[in-house]
Amino acid sequence: MRRLAAADDAGMAALLLQRFFREEGFTTPDETILANLHKMLKMEHCAVLLAENAEEAVGVATVSMDFGIEYGWSAELGDLYVLPRHRGRGIARQLIGAAEDWLRGMGATGYQVTVTPHGADADLRRFYLSLGFEDERRALLYRML
Repeated sequence: MRRLAAADDAGMAALLLQRFFREEGFTTPDETILANLHKMLKMEHCAVLLAENAEEAVGVATVSMDFGIEYGWSAELGDLYVLPRHRGRGIARQLIGAAEDWLRGMGATGYQVTVTPHGADADLRRFYLSLGFEDERRALLYRML
């Protein structure tokens, strides 16, 4: 488990994120994912975490911090993906643990995660609730600029 730096080769993280977006049904072009990944790697208040075994990269997580009146420094776990053949081995929990360690070090008070309809179908809501996340019953609305 490691946090990628701007100087690191982000190829495996990009491939995992592109695969994640396709599986979730998002239409974000691969070039956009790659460009934003490289931008994220240069940002102090963002982290890209990569889970690897001896042979390959098996999972990725991204975290972005935000400052607001309600919580001060908080964050969003934007992406969490583990290759299907490696699921059920605690890799997602390890990625979340690494994200939480990094967030604590950055002074964050907490973080949120968005469960998409595809994720809800895969029972991710229950997974996140089992990790201590709480459903605040807030709706997430988004507007493209």
